[in-house]
Amino acid sequence: MVGLIERFGDAGLTVRVALAVSASARAAEVDEALDGHVAESRVLQMSLSGRRNGVAPRRFSRRWARIVARNAVVRGWVRTGSPERRAWLLAKFDPWIRRRATRADLIVAADPAATRASELAATHNDGAARLGADDAALDAVLAQFTAMVPLQRLLRSGLSRTSAQEVVAAWEYVAAHPMAPRLRELAGKGLPIARTLRRAHAFDAGESVARAALGLDLPSAELAALRVELVTNQIAAGGYPAEALASSVRGLLEYADRALRAGDLRTGTDLTLHSIDAALHRELHADVLESPLVADPVGFLAPLRESLTFRALRAPSGSMAGVLTASPAPSPASPTTSPATSSGRSSGGPDRATAPTVDQRSTRVPGSRAPHRVLVVPGDYPHFTQGIISALAEEPDLEVRVLSLREPGVLRRYQRGMLVMDRLSDAVGRDFPEPAQADSDLLNWADTIFVDWCDNAALWVTLHAPATARIVVRVHSLEAISHQPHMIDWSRVAEVIFVGDHVRRLLENAVPELAAVPGRHVVPNEMRLERFGLPKRPGAERTLAMVGWAQRVKDPLWTLDVLSQLRATDPRWRLLLIGRDFNARAHAGAMAYREEFRERAAADDVRDGLVYVDYTTDLPEVLRDAGFVISASRRESFGVGAVEGAASAAVPVVRDWPIYASYSGARSIFPAEWVVERPEEAVERILAFADPERWAMEGAAARGHVVKNFDWSVVEPQFRTVLLGE
Repeated sequence: MVGLIERFGDAGLTVRVALAVSASARAAEVDEALDGHVAESRVLQMSLSGRRNGVAPRRFSRRWARIVARNAVVRGWVRTGSPERRAWLLAKFDPWIRRRATRADLIVAADPAATRASELAATHNDGAARLGADDAALDAVLAQFTAMVPLQRLLRSGLSRTSAQEVVAAWEYVAAHPMAPRLRELAGKGLPIARTLRRAHAFDAGESVARAALGLDLPSAELAALRVELVTNQIAAGGYPAEALASSVRGLLEYADRALRAGDLRTGTDLTLHSIDAALHRELHADVLESPLVADPVGFLAPLRESLTFRALRAPSGSMAGVLTASPAPSPASPTTSPATSSGRSSGGPDRATAPTVDQRSTRVPGSRAPHRVLVVPGDYPHFTQGIISALAEEPDLEVRVLSLREPGVLRRYQRGMLVMDRLSDAVGRDFPEPAQADSDLLNWADTIFVDWCDNAALWVTLHAPATARIVVRVHSLEAISHQPHMIDWSRVAEVIFVGDHVRRLLENAVPELAAVPGRHVVPNEMRLERFGLPKRPGAERTLAMVGWAQRVKDPLWTLDVLSQLRATDPRWRLLLIGRDFNARAHAGAMAYREEFRERAAADDVRDGLVYVDYTTDLPEVLRDAGFVISASRRESFGVGAVEGAASAAVPVVRDWPIYASYSGARSIFPAEWVVERPEEAVERILAFADPERWAMEGAAARGHVVKNFDWSVVEPQFRTVLLGE
């Protein structure tokens, strides 16, 4: 038996053994004989109490008498019957068998005496395979299970219980035997298997699975999705197959368009999500040195913008109803949607939500000036609005409330897939679920809705806000290379605030629908800069600082090159790295960058010059030690850290942010003499102000510039005018 169990273990199966041994045998002796080869062993024991739902029959009742008689017969058969009958009776009256058999994939009779017992166990599970130990088909069945187990484990829990090598070997067997009874379903799961491997950063394995799956006889739409997955995997691994990306996305969106015409919005949504995962992958655009989207927004986005589905996603509400060839029907509500939020409503036109009622508005004294109601929706990075909310709340003529869509424990259709499907429903004039009553009341209460970040929050608000509300959206930098700006009904938006002119220019090129927005403004971030005017400490004149450094997009490696060159001239130079360390979990490119940074930071030429300062709520105090502040970022919307450093009278050195260099990103915000392209230029600028007197003068000038142009006292009137209207 042990040899048979070892074969099952080699196939990756979890083995449980039921034994019909003598009543005097002990479970410990059985476990010792099996020598730890099984997950569980059981010496079968009959349960003859006749209990139902834990209740025994009433003594001397008719049922009690029948059970007593039955038990006498059963015990007699167990004592005198054949091994086969004895095993069958033990299996019949031990509830352990039923519980384990219902979860089994394979039920095996270890010897002929166990055949009837295995047949009985199989009656509890129609899906389980049942064989004997000597069955000629056992080898083939075990080979199938050897392939099934790693793939099922991957789909359930990623690579935590299997390895990429095991998955690839298993998939090769499935691809060679796609019609085997137990493998047919798995043969159709090449796409989720490849995607799971990619998300686990097993890129070679993911590519192997995707390529093998493309050779199977699968539906054409699934093959199109596999081609996009293959390209996505290559991008995630650091490549850029430009032609394959464009052609595969075009091919997949043809199927999304067919689904849209047929009214199958769920399929259209799924295929759209596959497309944007590839085309707008962060490894192509987010924290690299060059983005094809930024370099050529019109050409790069052509495969998306040519699609009927993407035309619907950016069209005004209800304007694409004519594309449907099937009779309209409500899109299904999400299973996570509560009954209060799942009633469909008509989307389309200005009457998409009712105007606020008197009860929804606060009571006002007749003849008094009504306060302007502002609802702030912070988006995915709420700390950017904390200062603005505080400032608005102090205004006597404003009434301010906050709606956090990421509030824990509140069910909302805020996930990406739900939002895309609701946006498609909105565009084609179908019903889609309304928000919960509390959210609806807040939206109806507001005169102005300010959405910070053009992310899922902006998409959600433009779907659900009433026509009476004035919507203002603020755009930073990440959204310009994300999908949400391409899916918003911009005719619903009154004003857009860009924190940098380069972001405005890029988005206006990438999203022509922004032309429908009456007001498009560049307004700096909210910053309280006066508080940074603290005196410097001794040694600051030889100290650089980076604020919020530990991200690939901030590119601290670039600054280490600067530090290395400075320390070659004077070992007193040091670098303050202010903020949290790298995230322990990130995408593959970011993790590789983290390791590269740590290796470089340990080198002799920079190691002793690094000072790590954890996240602080008192940045002005920390910056008293900084004589120079560096922005080495690859991409920024504004450069808050550099401005705060300059406000402390540190001399600013700003890299010409590579992704936005063609849009004059850094140069459109900061004086030209602050901006450098290469580490060598940064070193030249720093050494030019190494003299204490020149350093102090330049630091004071930098502080004067940023306080004059970017302090909230200066920015607030601009922001207020845009937010509230003239």
